Amino acid sequence: MSAIKRKAGEVVMPIEDEDDLLKITPLGAGREVGRSCIVLQYKGKTVMLDCGLHAGLNGQASLPFVDEIDPSTVDVLLVTHFHIDHAAAVPFYLEKTTFKGRTFMTRPTKGIFRWLATDYIRVTNTSNSDSTALYTEADLISAHAKIEEIDVHQQIEINGIKFTAFNAGHVLGAAMFLVEIAGVKVLYTGDYSREEDRHLVPAENPGVSVNVLITESTYGVQSHQPRIEREKAFLKQVRDIVRRRGCCLLPVTALGRTQELLLILEEHWGRNTQALENVPIFFISALGKMGTHLYEAYIMHMNQRIQRQFSRTGTNPFDFKYIKTRTNLAGVPETGPCVVLASPGMLQSGVSRQLLERWAPRPENGLIITGYSVEGTLARNIVNEPEAFQALSGGNIARRLSVKNISFSAHVDYAQNSAFIDEIRAQYVVLVHGEANAMLSLRANIIDKYKNTDYEIQVFAPNNIDTVRLHFQGEKLARVIGCLASKAPREGDWTAGILVEKDFNYTLVDPADLQEFAAVAPVVIEQQLQVPYISSFTLLRHHLEQMFGSMQLTKELSNNGEKHTLRIYDAIDVSHYSWKQHVEVEWQGNAMNDMVADSAVAVVLNIECSPASVKLTQSPCGHSHEHKDDTSGEADEHMHSETDQSDSAPDVNTWARAGGDSGMATKLAAFMGQQFAQVELSEDHKTLTVRMDSAVATVNTVSLAIETDSPILRSRLGPIVARIHRTLRTLSHRSEPLPEPEVEPEAEDGIDVLEAKDGMLDSESDAKSKHGDIVDGDDDDDNDNDMEDAADEMKIDVDSDIESDIGSDIMSDIDDMSDREDTGKTPVDVEFKDEPSAR
Repeated sequence: MSAIKRKAGEVVMPIEDEDDLLKITPLGAGREVGRSCIVLQYKGKTVMLDCGLHAGLNGQASLPFVDEIDPSTVDVLLVTHFHIDHAAAVPFYLEKTTFKGRTFMTRPTKGIFRWLATDYIRVTNTSNSDSTALYTEADLISAHAKIEEIDVHQQIEINGIKFTAFNAGHVLGAAMFLVEIAGVKVLYTGDYSREEDRHLVPAENPGVSVNVLITESTYGVQSHQPRIEREKAFLKQVRDIVRRRGCCLLPVTALGRTQELLLILEEHWGRNTQALENVPIFFISALGKMGTHLYEAYIMHMNQRIQRQFSRTGTNPFDFKYIKTRTNLAGVPETGPCVVLASPGMLQSGVSRQLLERWAPRPENGLIITGYSVEGTLARNIVNEPEAFQALSGGNIARRLSVKNISFSAHVDYAQNSAFIDEIRAQYVVLVHGEANAMLSLRANIIDKYKNTDYEIQVFAPNNIDTVRLHFQGEKLARVIGCLASKAPREGDWTAGILVEKDFNYTLVDPADLQEFAAVAPVVIEQQLQVPYISSFTLLRHHLEQMFGSMQLTKELSNNGEKHTLRIYDAIDVSHYSWKQHVEVEWQGNAMNDMVADSAVAVVLNIECSPASVKLTQSPCGHSHEHKDDTSGEADEHMHSETDQSDSAPDVNTWARAGGDSGMATKLAAFMGQQFAQVELSEDHKTLTVRMDSAVATVNTVSLAIETDSPILRSRLGPIVARIHRTLRTLSHRSEPLPEPEVEPEAEDGIDVLEAKDGMLDSESDAKSKHGDIVDGDDDDDNDNDMEDAADEMKIDVDSDIESDIGSDIMSDIDDMSDREDTGKTPVDVEFKDEPSAR
């Protein structure tokens, strides 16, 4: 492979994801001609291009190095044309390996391939034992049924792999393939020809931007004679041989360029009937007659010249008048003059080899090599005109017949290949299907040609099983469709939807359009969690309101008790049952609801161990404390009256008394800073400025009044200011004893509340004078030393004015909290007292 020369100062980006590497590995045709098989791997997808056999090798040795790639990972096999070196290993790969992907050929390629492969099996079994046969006729039939057809210019997509077939010239049905994976486009030419001949269209430019071009390099830097000059030289050589009454041997493939030679000979014999009418032309091939029918069936895949001739005369141009088709040597004369086209083209075996051994010793005979000869074959060696060659049966045969090489190979020469590379202008060019010297010469020539131009090109010439690694990290683009696309976006606009990825394509759609445009049916998942909880509903509601603000409340009565349900953001239901020791959280699963539900569960799990729960339920104690502020009791009374309220407007008078100072303003700014990025406190600590994008609002730190022109900012600031007010007011509360109520009989709906202070209880008389009747009291003066007994024996009457029997709920809460206190530690001050009702 070529070395990449880096420019000075070039920054090399590290490869973070191995899937961003496009890997191109020749399993055949790497610095050789034959057994073409190129593998592309990118983004977890694998494409195999061609799967042929080496004409100069036999058995397993002729196969590509298919064991280098796990066949089960190959998604698609694309075959460019029917020649042995590009397609003959397909039955083996489909039937003898773990390959489970899909295989594609053009319609003519699939039709002709079957008969050509059948001929290959016949020839192989004739010259080799059955043990060396790679597959049988049954394998071929089974494999042929699995091959799918693709039309020229048809695009097919399979699991994120897009590929399109384009005309390649070369032979009937030959295609080059444009493969696209995740936006990276690779064009594989296979064998291609850029000039139009008697029956084929030339190779075409796909007309799209290509990242990588994989092209043949069969002739390297050689250039062909012009087609007209080649035809003249060919016909002259044929005439010279038959005029000396010799036999002219043309080794050819059964189907392919042979049909071009037959058209040339038919036309020439028709123009020179008197001179050549007594000279027979034989086409000897087991597929000769079948080939005629096949080419007649695919007239519409040929060029306009053939189609016009067919429509004008109504006869098949391949139904020849001067050419006799045979399946064997019967009727072929021992001596000339005659012209014989016989397969196979490499003279390795078959009829062409038999005729060569028969005619080689006679000097009046002649051999014309008309196609490309693979290294290691007799066709390549005999061009050098050796004095003798080895017969198939052993021994040497003298060579006295004339040998000429006039190539009608439908491969591009240097001029055509170079022009095509310049048209495509791919950043990377990978050369395959060429012998090492020819390939390396072409590579050097291309690099030198574009050295001082604006075309930055990198050229690779890999060996077999060498991998070319190219890094691509394409930009991801998403199409916006459906109702999201109904309005043209403007600069700075935001849009939201569901991003759907399929086969490396991204689509942004509204959830309502998901099924219509993305073929995705939304499924609603109802989720429910049971969270352990044994405290009161009031405490639950308070903590959830601190997190989520105002919530919708519903209440249901049943034989078991009461069920309270809080609905958060109109999406999450938190249900509290008076007879259960857990709360139930229910919601419809989606990304947003799941997040809110997780937050609600976290709040519930932390309620019983939260210090805020203690402060929330704190009431005045039954013994004296020193208080500096006489209004603290009033603030305490106000706190209890608002315990069960939702986000309401803050009490300005209470705030002004308890928090309207610089310290409280600083705390207000700190809390606000957690909600907004831009918060400024004035120097006199009287004004707080909040900025959100272009909107501005001011908050009076004394009155908590909000001034702003933005309704959106106002709606957001209101609940936050109210929530901060409640939090700061509660934390700044200082207890003050309430006035002693008159002793009254225990109310029917009274709620027993346990009072505990520093783990100690006052005497029964003190408790009676402060809190009402004491049931089952103990007059022991040492009662202060027995906290647990007194706690079990003492009950206090409180009116139940608040919702959901808060007194009994809080009673159970504090019982649980007291039980969890570690003995030996100073108990926490805990008192519970509802606001006295008017009598």
